[in-house]
Amino acid sequence: MTAAYDLLLEIGCEEIPSRFLPGAMEQLEKGSAALLEEYRLKHEKIETYATPRRLVVMVKALEAGQGDIVEKVKGPPIDRAYDDNGKPTRALEGFVKNQGVSTKQLEEETIKGARYVFARREIPGKPTEELLPDLLPQLIKKLSFPRPMYWQSKEVRFARPIRWLLALYNQKPVTFKFAGIESGNRTYGHRFLAPGPFVINNVEHFFSCLDEKYIVLDQNRRRKMICDQLEQKAAENGGVALIDDDLLEEVTYLVEYPVAVDGFFDQAYLDLPQEVPITSMQYHQRYFPIVEKESGRLLPCFVGISNNRFHPNIRKGYAKVLQARLADGRFFYNEDRKVPLENYVSKLESVIFLESLGNMDQKRSRLIDLASTLAQSLDLSAEKIEIIRRIAHLCKADLVTSMVKEFPELQGVMGREYARLSNEGDEVALGIYEHYLPRYAGDRLPSFTEAAIVSLADRIDTLAGCFAIGIQPTGSQDPYALRRQAQGVIYILLDLEIDLKLTDLVNQALDLLSQNLKLDSQHREKLEVSLQEFLVQRIRFAFQERGLAHDIIEAVLAVPFDNISELYNRAVVLEEYLQGPLLDDVIIAYNRVANLTRQATAKDLDQTLLADPAEIELFQKWQEIKSELEAINSPDQWLKMLQTLKVPIDQYFDTVMVMVEDNQVRENRLSMLVEIKTLFNRLADFSRLQSS
Repeated sequence: MTAAYDLLLEIGCEEIPSRFLPGAMEQLEKGSAALLEEYRLKHEKIETYATPRRLVVMVKALEAGQGDIVEKVKGPPIDRAYDDNGKPTRALEGFVKNQGVSTKQLEEETIKGARYVFARREIPGKPTEELLPDLLPQLIKKLSFPRPMYWQSKEVRFARPIRWLLALYNQKPVTFKFAGIESGNRTYGHRFLAPGPFVINNVEHFFSCLDEKYIVLDQNRRRKMICDQLEQKAAENGGVALIDDDLLEEVTYLVEYPVAVDGFFDQAYLDLPQEVPITSMQYHQRYFPIVEKESGRLLPCFVGISNNRFHPNIRKGYAKVLQARLADGRFFYNEDRKVPLENYVSKLESVIFLESLGNMDQKRSRLIDLASTLAQSLDLSAEKIEIIRRIAHLCKADLVTSMVKEFPELQGVMGREYARLSNEGDEVALGIYEHYLPRYAGDRLPSFTEAAIVSLADRIDTLAGCFAIGIQPTGSQDPYALRRQAQGVIYILLDLEIDLKLTDLVNQALDLLSQNLKLDSQHREKLEVSLQEFLVQRIRFAFQERGLAHDIIEAVLAVPFDNISELYNRAVVLEEYLQGPLLDDVIIAYNRVANLTRQATAKDLDQTLLADPAEIELFQKWQEIKSELEAINSPDQWLKMLQTLKVPIDQYFDTVMVMVEDNQVRENRLSMLVEIKTLFNRLADFSRLQSS
């Protein structure tokens, strides 16, 4: 058995932005696996770690050398390799010389009827220690970051300047150079508590040394330490920590040695809307608020995570900077509420939405018209429509308030609060906040129809506007978060079961934009198609998230649909019956009909031309089911009724020749089959499903 040893690589840097580190670890793992496979080096597993000042990859049980390989190289055809006397030609001699073999080592093999000469070479594997000085710099060079820097030369880019490199294999340093730094067996501890450098003897010593030098290398261990300390500090202050997952991940990658520090702020700031101090703590100071366990009411205390041992000055500093932020928030809040929210609407003219799409006041006007149109198509009451119009009128007004200019994260929140102070009514105030929902994957949806309608109008207006001026997501690029906007549209229509057609949404939004952008009919038609395709792709994503099979999703999307929640119900029913006898019967019956009608179109059916008993029976059964399906809304019942067509369809194809010479009879029979196929297509395109 080949010997195997752990490989350790540490890249020491200036502090790397926390948002870069999860992606860098993933790249390290995948990049290591790919390079080791390329170099034919077997291993057990790869582990990656990251702190602000270091990226570490450890390859467990990396074999000490490559395996030997046998390589076959194709040479000239036999008729060119030997002359008429069977002696090697110059072509063969040149091939043998280039491959470093003798003619006795050659083999012959037939490829596509022609025989060729092959050279068989055994290539011995190289020792791993010999390969690593070339492999490791490649690994580092392959790492990419959103905004890399260069400092040593323009050819070398990294997230931040590299300050040291440590590489060990088989208890010995691996020597190579990268970015002007020569690797070795030295590492550094905590910048303030144990800076170093420290000589590392082996892999085990590396981990124990970092522990001793105040470095918690394992990010999962750091996260747990932070959570445990947050829980403890919050309990000491009579509450629970409000832990935002994104903030927790960010803080995990901001520190190497997490120490929780609780702090306090003036209780007078609790009369501000709760989101103001919470936003100040979470988004601006990276603190964790503390709330009462039962009520969720904010307490005048917080927990910050320090990258140093506790000192009273840290607590004072944390409280001091937060106090300043809260004082700003109080000032803005008091200034903003001196006038009603309505007064801010006229100032929206000064805020650009997108350059080619005008200002926010123009968007506000479109939202009112679009939301009203959507509400009317749902036959909502005049009272509800008026609430919708008022929400749409005021929903962007808080963008020009001092508070939202300073704290953009509070858009919608402050609109809600200022609407309440302006006596706009609870539904209008809540609708202003909820029209931004959902804000991200997994976020909650608007809680009532009026807010949902304005949210739909806002999103579809943004989507249509961006598509109209040529801003569309490409690959991984989506700077305006249009995928997220579209996903919000789909989830609102799906989960709230709002009976609006995607085509109506798209067309109504484009109608309003056409007035300003002067879209010609051809461009308008292309926009309609591309925007609907984009939304359908989001439906696929939503259905996949809910565990539906790919072929089920494609089957229901391949036929016309109006209501997304009804479409989802169709898919769920098909999933339930997948690989069962009922769905098998339907698939078989559908395919017999569909295979013959691929190029056919429906024409007026002449019942007098129906002569064969099987033909008449199928016609009668089709008419009976067609009539009954008009009164049924259950996909489950649809499927069961379609199953009853299998027997008459089988009998029909067993006894009736469809493609007869008589053109009139042939067209009549095809027309009936096309109509029957259309009946099946009310549920799905069953040709996309496989019977068991």
